Amino acid sequence: MKKLIVGVAAALSVTTSNAIADGPYKRPPPTIAAPKYEAPPPPSWTGFYFGAGIGAGAVLHDFDVNRWHYDEWRRHSHSVGDDIFFGTVTMGYDWQHSHIVFGVFADYDFSDTSTSWDDGWLRRSLSLDNTWSVGGRLGFLSSPATLWYVSGGYTEGEFSSSSRGKLSGHRFSSFDDTLSGYFVGLGVDTRLHSNWFLRLEYRFTQFDSENFEVNSWVNHDLEPSLHTARLTLTYKFTHGLGWGSWGSWGKW
Repeated sequence: MKKLIVGVAAALSVTTSNAIADGPYKRPPPTIAAPKYEAPPPPSWTGFYFGAGIGAGAVLHDFDVNRWHYDEWRRHSHSVGDDIFFGTVTMGYDWQHSHIVFGVFADYDFSDTSTSWDDGWLRRSLSLDNTWSVGGRLGFLSSPATLWYVSGGYTEGEFSSSSRGKLSGHRFSSFDDTLSGYFVGLGVDTRLHSNWFLRLEYRFTQFDSENFEVNSWVNHDLEPSLHTARLTLTYKFTHGLGWGSWGSWGKW
């Protein structure tokens, strides 16, 4: 009887121990947390770049001819214009701070645009050979790949003019000179892939008025202006990540 009681007690002890081990007091096995994914930072717009492109627009010449007639000066005013097509090369440097980008640049435009008109018995022509500009731009990133900006700066242009007799072809006057002025612009710059960017910009350019003396009784006043649009492909020396590498736009 005593042996039976001891055996039953031992069996109950083993059963209770197993129940406790399998019950609410069992320690869970250790777990390893999955690594948290963090999207890579958006590509920087900071860096040096160079590029080339094409442009088109209109050139407008406010051209006045002043003649001494007996005892007074007489002015004949002309506003003449023509289409302009040009090639351009550019270089610059940008700095990015958060969503703001500031940059400086220089570009050179080369063209061969000539505007001609009749002035009584004379055939006149005005030509724009090339321009160069230095300036800055300030923009806002509406996405990691798109920059909207304004620009402005200083410019110079090479102009030439001549007048010839309509019948004889004899040259009566000519001049070649460099005119200075300013420009303002508005544009959008888009990252195409990695380090390549495509830029579209409208620019208004105003040159200073200049007086050219032909002789003691004839002189000219010239004040040109330009309305142009330019499309430029640039390469920037920066570590861009390219399309699809920025993660969520709301987190950049």
